[in-house]
Amino acid sequence: MVHIGARLARRFTLLNTEAVDVPGLERFTAHDSRLHRDVRVDVITALAPSAVRQAAAAAARVRDPRLLRVLASGRERIDEESWTYMVTDLPEGLPFADLLTRRRVPARIAGTIIGDAARALEKAADEGIHHGYLRSSSITVANNGRVTVSGLAVDGELAMQAGVGRGANEATDARALGKLYLAAVTGVEADSATERDLPSDLGVRGRKLCVHVIDGTGPVTLDSVLHSLTPIDSRILRDFPTIVRGMPALPAATLERQAREAREAAEPGGDVAGGIIVGADALSRADHAAQADLADERSDAELSSSLAKIDAKSKLGVVPDTDDADPAAHDDAPILREVLESHPEVDEPLGANELHDLYEFDEMVDVQDVNNTTSVWEALLERLHHRWPSSEGLTRRLEHAHARANRAGPIKAAPVLLPLFVIAVIVISVWAFSMLKTPLDPDVLGPDSPQNTYPAFTHSPSPSPSASASASAEPGDE
Repeated sequence: MVHIGARLARRFTLLNTEAVDVPGLERFTAHDSRLHRDVRVDVITALAPSAVRQAAAAAARVRDPRLLRVLASGRERIDEESWTYMVTDLPEGLPFADLLTRRRVPARIAGTIIGDAARALEKAADEGIHHGYLRSSSITVANNGRVTVSGLAVDGELAMQAGVGRGANEATDARALGKLYLAAVTGVEADSATERDLPSDLGVRGRKLCVHVIDGTGPVTLDSVLHSLTPIDSRILRDFPTIVRGMPALPAATLERQAREAREAAEPGGDVAGGIIVGADALSRADHAAQADLADERSDAELSSSLAKIDAKSKLGVVPDTDDADPAAHDDAPILREVLESHPEVDEPLGANELHDLYEFDEMVDVQDVNNTTSVWEALLERLHHRWPSSEGLTRRLEHAHARANRAGPIKAAPVLLPLFVIAVIVISVWAFSMLKTPLDPDVLGPDSPQNTYPAFTHSPSPSPSASASASAEPGDE
């Protein structure tokens, strides 16, 4: 059995387990000793792990930033047993499944999210690779609006081996995207939605897509999904946490039903397969557990614990996520009173939404206080390593750059001063040669310079008469 603390490929150390809603694997968060960051490790427990590994290798060949990157895969022998594993990046941001359990997504926002996912899957389809088991937990939206799709090819293979998938092809992915869009804009599960649930802000093509999904007649291609959702402008997803807070909350009846289903799944004898609770709420609980750990580290322990309890019940739907929610009308009123009594700095009345906003604000401050020590050289190497993840040379250089960027030490001015000195010498030399070639201006000499005393011209003396001329002149004279 794979256990916490195990080391795979002498590189990935397993830190903790994660809940997962796809059969045939065990999911862990691990630390990558080469890249010095946390990654996701999936240990394959399906009947045919070699086929899953081949699917991971096929997914790694597709280069698109919207697809969760596959870093490595292999086999490791632990406790006299061989295990197949796959390593991917950790998805950053809010899972789409968590969003659907709390909010009704406006048509334009939902169209952009589903459209970005369709673009990524369309690029993979051009290379003959499909997802095969696309669901809301497969899509994540980062705080900056970047949409990420995880589980390409791998989830479809696992679902097919478990008998819950219909095969990996373009039509399966297109229908799954259509159902996710319908569930997002209506706030109702796609299989239960009707035309009366469609909002009024849907465009003509978006409404037609939803009608086809309700009727079970489509869509069958990714291009038809993109055509129904155009225009797609990913810039509107920037500052996604603020956008989420502005979305309308789901009705109280829907939240109550979701809470009841969550309680039934958590009870003994509930819908559990192989010790794994299948459903979108599993990822929500895993995400909340990670947030609670961060709160314990950065804030007051008692306040963080109380807020975590309230936030957990709010996510499960016990407390309606609306502005006029009355905490006293729900089961967590004693918890609220306990928080208010133990922390007088919290003004009363303080509702569940305000406490949740305080918790999110604490997260925002924690993220803003993180010291970003990434150097220019390290950032360049990260981009190159993202392009060629299997290069050992790039990996070693990235490790060295990361260690150097985070190591304190004296400032080395030589790399900066030496180029400045060379530039100064070149500039001075050019200026000196230009001065030598320039004629000297007489006005520069000044009044103290010696004057020229020589005349402007010289008189030549008159020639004397010669002897021959005197002799010839005497006879004539007589």
